Amino acid sequence: MTLYLLAFLVITVAAFAQAISGFGFSLVAVPLLAMIVDPQPAVVAATMVSFGLNAVNAYGHRRHIDAGAARRLLLWVLAGMPLGVLALRLLPSGALVATIALVTLGCTVVVWRGWHIAPGGWTLRGAGLLSGVLTTATATNGPPLVAALQAMRLEPRVFRATLAVLFAAVSPVAVAGFLLAGLLSTRAVLVATVGLPAAALGGWVGERMFARFDAGTFRRMVLGALVVSSAAALVKVGSGAL
Repeated sequence: MTLYLLAFLVITVAAFAQAISGFGFSLVAVPLLAMIVDPQPAVVAATMVSFGLNAVNAYGHRRHIDAGAARRLLLWVLAGMPLGVLALRLLPSGALVATIALVTLGCTVVVWRGWHIAPGGWTLRGAGLLSGVLTTATATNGPPLVAALQAMRLEPRVFRATLAVLFAAVSPVAVAGFLLAGLLSTRAVLVATVGLPAAALGGWVGERMFARFDAGTFRRMVLGALVVSSAAALVKVGSGAL
């Protein structure tokens, strides 16, 4: 019972963070859940809860979605997902955490420097491909997409809505991949079941706070979230545990 209460609290905080910044659910949830359950069920449960959370957000903010950017990124995200399933099965947890740290750091630099990514081209495709690998390997697929959409200069509501529809679209595909790979355990399903109402609570509170922030404040919050995520991932790498 204590395990699932802790999972409820972790997922509530993670959903609140995502409602405020538009991303960060898995970056917050996966490392903390992995301290409660094993890394594999943490990744699978976070992916399942992420689907419910982002499907609701995408529908609620559908008027703000940049459909063109979402379509261009989605194709490459899907292409990278089979590689992520393979990595989750074969790589040790330390290697996965090191990947999270390096990718998050790189994306932090992109947002901090204000680099521009054109609506097409290999840079955008690479961000989508890397996000697809991370979706199924670590459930922390946000940083490449965050960097890409921030570099495209999307305003905050469009940014959040477009991220939500991308996350919602890829999560069921990821869960199907987990099922085929034999990673959909009973524990992962139970954590996800507890996590759904927790995500609803955290998201509800975060939505009411989001309206208070202007575009400049929003960009600083995104950058701050990436910095914190980078630091947390580096600490995990240094400790040798997820």
